[in-house]
Amino acid sequence: MSALTTMNSKISAIFYTANTHLRNYENKIPFGFRWIINLIEYIFTLLLFISLIIRYVWNHTINPLLSRFNIPIIPKYPLVSFQNDTVLITGAGGCLGHALAIEFAREARCLALLDIQKRPLDDLKHSLQQIYGKEHCRIYTYRCDLSDLNALKFTMTTIREDLGDNISVLINCAATAHFKDIMSHTDDEYQDTFIINTLAPIFITKDLLGGMLARNHGHIVNIVSSEALSGSAFTSSYSSSKAALLNFTESLSQELILAKATGVRVTAVLPFYLDGGIYTTLRKYGKEKVLGITPKRFNVAASEIMCGLKSGNSPIYLPSLPLRVTSFLHAILPDDIWNPLLLYVLGRRPTFVNQH
Repeated sequence: MSALTTMNSKISAIFYTANTHLRNYENKIPFGFRWIINLIEYIFTLLLFISLIIRYVWNHTINPLLSRFNIPIIPKYPLVSFQNDTVLITGAGGCLGHALAIEFAREARCLALLDIQKRPLDDLKHSLQQIYGKEHCRIYTYRCDLSDLNALKFTMTTIREDLGDNISVLINCAATAHFKDIMSHTDDEYQDTFIINTLAPIFITKDLLGGMLARNHGHIVNIVSSEALSGSAFTSSYSSSKAALLNFTESLSQELILAKATGVRVTAVLPFYLDGGIYTTLRKYGKEKVLGITPKRFNVAASEIMCGLKSGNSPIYLPSLPLRVTSFLHAILPDDIWNPLLLYVLGRRPTFVNQH
C-alpha cells in the first residue's frame, strides 16, 4: 500500500511539473502575438475561400465564354503524357506510393514497384490488373530495404536485367520518419532516416540518369515534404533529410539546364499534412488543422501530383498558396519571430519533463 502511495505521489509530481512547463510556455506568448496569429489564420481561410470561388467562376463561366468566341487570352500548352513510359516507384506499398501507382497505371506502359514489404506490392499488382487488365500495363514488383545500400545496388541490377535501360520516370516516394525530440533520437535512427530519405533517392537517380540523358527523355520526381522548407520541433531527422533531398533536386535541375537536357525534367513535390501514414504520428504533437487546412487523403494528393506533373509545374506544393506564403514569410522574418510563430501555428507543445 505504501509503495502504491509513493508511486501516486511521484506521478502527481510529474504531472504538476509538466503542467507548470505548459503554462510557462503559454505565458511567454504575448496576447497581441496570439491575436496576430489568429488573424493570419482567418486571412488564410479567406484567401482559400476566395481562390475556390475564382476557380469555380473561371472554369464554369469565363473559360467556356472565351472558348465559345475563340478568344485566346491564355495560351494552352500540351499536357505532359506518360504513355509508353516505364515508371519506377519506390515506397509503392505505402499510402502515397500506392495511390501514385494507381495514377500512373492508367497510361504507363510498364510499372516497377519497389517496397520493403513484398505482400503489399503483390496485392497492389493484383488490384491494378483487375482494374485495368493484365495486358494494359506490365507490372514488376521488387522487395528492397533501402536502408541497406548494398541490397539497393543488387535490386537495381535486377531491375535493369528485367527492364533494360528503359526506365524513363522515377518516383522517389519511399520515406521513413522518427518524430521525437533530438535527445530521444538514437544514432541509428538518424542514420537510417538519412539513408532512406536522402542517400537512396540520390543513388537511384544517379543510376538511372545516364540512360535518361542518352535518350534525352525522362522525369525524376522526388516526394520531399513541406518540412523541408523549415525545420520544426520534433522533426529534426525527417525535416533535415528532406531538406537535403530538396537541395539535391534543385542542384540537379540546374545541372540539367547546363547540360541542355531539355527532355529530362526533375520535380520536387512538397505535400503538407496527409491523412495517414507517417503523418499520423506527427499530428499528435500539434493541431489537427493548421491554418484551417485539413489533412489531404492520399488519393486526392496523388491526383493533384499527377495533375501538376502533367501540367509541367515545378515544384509542386500541396496546398500551393499556404506553402508559398509560408516560404515567403520564412525568408523575410528573423528567427526570433519565425520560430515562436511556427510553434504556435503548428500547436507544438513540450513532450518531456525536465526532472533535473
